Amino acid sequence: MKRAWYLGYSADDIGDRAILIGDPDRVDRIATLLDEPRFLPVSRGLKSVTGHHADRTVTVAAFGMGAPIATIVLHELANLGITRFLRIGTAMYFPPAQGGDFIISSSALGFDGTSPSYLAGDAPYPADARLIEALHKSATAAGQSVRDGIYATYDAFYRDMFGIDDAGRERAAANRELLKEKGVLAVDMETSGLLAAAKALDVVCATLCLGTVDALSQEKLDPQTLAQGERQLFEIALNGLCALD
Repeated sequence: MKRAWYLGYSADDIGDRAILIGDPDRVDRIATLLDEPRFLPVSRGLKSVTGHHADRTVTVAAFGMGAPIATIVLHELANLGITRFLRIGTAMYFPPAQGGDFIISSSALGFDGTSPSYLAGDAPYPADARLIEALHKSATAAGQSVRDGIYATYDAFYRDMFGIDDAGRERAAANRELLKEKGVLAVDMETSGLLAAAKALDVVCATLCLGTVDALSQEKLDPQTLAQGERQLFEIALNGLCALD
């Protein structure tokens, strides 16, 4: 029986669609929305659960941080037969997005090292249009609004995205100007790699994130609003992903 190299799972352990999530603690929280959740053995800190939602079997898999690990998880699950993927989590945002907004990737620009390994060229990597539509319908049904926009993905958080020293602040400031010129709405560490890998592997993928850090002021969303938004994020994601045939 074929097993994933790092995750250690077989096709019998997983569903036909997956939510990819950074923080492993969120796996426990989203599992409360699944019927008959079954936690899978943890390997290399990669925590996953498989359960049922809206008559679908869904696997939620944590990857930690960064495109290299996230794409390993997607690639291994795709190799076992999963064909529909949705990354959820948090992202930095640019106006007109605001803190607490839900932001869907229409496409992503890759400033990471993983994307070119799957697709050549620097044009934005597209997200799946059918999944984007399903997420919009799910958000509307939940009484929430979402924004579509271009994501940009970087590897070096404290150099390219959020400076905590002089060198990082200078570089991140230059990147912000570049991203504003390109009309980027959200910035993260995974989406470009995931969309490029999904395109190369012929599977469905998009990102849905809660905007939590203002890219210009670096102001963070308050904890109460974050907790409320996370619950709504889970519901929109599960209902949208499970609506796909």
